[in-house]
Amino acid sequence: MTLRNWRLRSFVVAIMAATTVMVVVLVVAALLAISIPALEDETQREVQLQANDHANRTQIVLGALESRLEVVGESHALVDAEVFAGVLDMIIARTPMLRALYLVDANGRVTAAGLDSSMSRLRNEILGSDLSSTPLLRATQATRSTTWSDTYLSALSGVLTVGVATPAGDSHVLIGEVPLDAVLSTLEETGSTRLAALWVIDSRGEVITESRHGPGARRMNLNGLPLLQASLAGTPLPPYIDFEGQRYHAGLALSEALNWRFVTIAPTGLDNPRVSRMVIAIGAAFAIALLLGVLLSRSLAQLLLAPLNSIIAQARDTAHGRQGHWPRGPVVELNALSGDLEAMAAHLQSLNLDLEQRVAQRTEALAESNRSLQATLAELERTQHELVRAEKMAALGGLVAGVAHELNTPIGNGLMAVSTLQGQAGDFRRCMQAGLRRADLDAFLLNVDQAADIATRNLSRAADLVTSFKQVAVDQSSAQRRRFMLDEVVDEIIITLRPSIRRLPFSIETDIQPGLELDSYPGPLGQVLANLINNALIHAFEDREQGTIVIAARRAEDGRIRLTVSDDGQGMDASVLEQVFEPFFTTRKGRGGTGLGLHIAFNAVANVLGGSLTASSTKDRGSCFELRIPAIAPSMSETGATA
Repeated sequence: MTLRNWRLRSFVVAIMAATTVMVVVLVVAALLAISIPALEDETQREVQLQANDHANRTQIVLGALESRLEVVGESHALVDAEVFAGVLDMIIARTPMLRALYLVDANGRVTAAGLDSSMSRLRNEILGSDLSSTPLLRATQATRSTTWSDTYLSALSGVLTVGVATPAGDSHVLIGEVPLDAVLSTLEETGSTRLAALWVIDSRGEVITESRHGPGARRMNLNGLPLLQASLAGTPLPPYIDFEGQRYHAGLALSEALNWRFVTIAPTGLDNPRVSRMVIAIGAAFAIALLLGVLLSRSLAQLLLAPLNSIIAQARDTAHGRQGHWPRGPVVELNALSGDLEAMAAHLQSLNLDLEQRVAQRTEALAESNRSLQATLAELERTQHELVRAEKMAALGGLVAGVAHELNTPIGNGLMAVSTLQGQAGDFRRCMQAGLRRADLDAFLLNVDQAADIATRNLSRAADLVTSFKQVAVDQSSAQRRRFMLDEVVDEIIITLRPSIRRLPFSIETDIQPGLELDSYPGPLGQVLANLINNALIHAFEDREQGTIVIAARRAEDGRIRLTVSDDGQGMDASVLEQVFEPFFTTRKGRGGTGLGLHIAFNAVANVLGGSLTASSTKDRGSCFELRIPAIAPSMSETGATA
């Protein structure tokens, strides 16, 4: 790993700036860790206080309305019906929250009505109406106390309305209609709602109003909200609610008159305006502190490094042979450094004189050593040439010994046959002198035939060995180079070999990519293919009744030609596979195998075709020989082959 090289000034500035950043970050983190929970707790308390404030103020307004209606109800027994109807109209006119007042008898019939001026034309339609089935009327008649209803759609005004009923005398009930908007308008006078959004939820759990800046919940039923569940169950209220994927502080207060719940909510975390303003303020302070830290770091670094830069400049001058005064400054450590460098410079001057003398002495010694090394190197080169020649002679001796060993058997057999025939000829001559019989002649002729046959076969075997030995080097003088199509050459090789395998239960298949043109040596290539095919016929299918040889060729990604000769024969084990290309190695020693076929093929591919020949095999699963040769063969001089 390569470390970055820093200028000292930049390094000092970076250290100071990093220290400033770390200190500021720690201070900011501490402020946030202390301030945010405090702000969250304060917000939670304020949310609950606002909910209580909304509920209390609404309760006060509705309580005042209840009191007025109770006074009107008590006056019913003191005045006659016509005067009471006028009283109802007067109450409507003086009470903006009320839109209508009904006096209902014990049978549920409307006997008098006070209506807002906009609905006075409907008075005759209301009088005599049957309200006996109204839940509000029935509840008031049963309890004989003031009762409030849930919201409903008024038949007169067509708007959402809240009903309030109070007993009037012994058997009558006074019912008032208060538009929902009139009740909710009081919420605008109960203080600011910028911090907390407000939901007003009726006894059925439905949101009947909400503040504009809060999360939308109008026309939703929130009975399933854990906050409402806790309120209904009388258990402690949770401080948070999760609504539409966001968490809010929540406060809840109950209005007993309407059985409404006032829920105030404020966002938590960075969505809380107080928290976000604090984070922005602290972030701005952090940026300012960081900027000031960087500016001060540059100034302090410049003040600290000025004496050091003077020392560095003097050291550079001294290194170039220019003597001068070593500076001193207000920093004790830098003064000590300057003094030490001054002493070291003086010491180096004296050492330099001694060094020049030593260099002259060492130069002479090195020159002498160099002459000795050159003589040693020349001796080593001669030794190396001798070792190479000895290695070549050893290799040649091994090759000659192998050839002699292979030739010894057929030539020895032939010699033995001729020697035997020579002895039998002497016996035949003596028989002729003693008197030749036909049986002796027949026996002699039989011996001649046998001896001739033995000599012929063994001499032919020796001739084949000599021919194979000559082919090991692949005679380049007979290798003609030309352009040819690979599939045509492969077909020609197969046609040449077909008469020799026609009666054998083996087949040869080809899979040559069309259009593979080579500028190479078709003769050596054909010899390689013939040797590989013969090797498969002799070794792969031994003791087998059938088999298939597949010759395939493709152009590889690197542009070279990949030619494979594979079979489904008995395969080779690892020990055989390691020596398969060595000369005179054969698994059929004594049964006609010379061990030169694959060696000849290997040399031809490497030295003439300029490629490589490899083998792979698995026992009992066949073998595959792979040639990788260039489409344009190198010249003979490039491969290093010799004729």
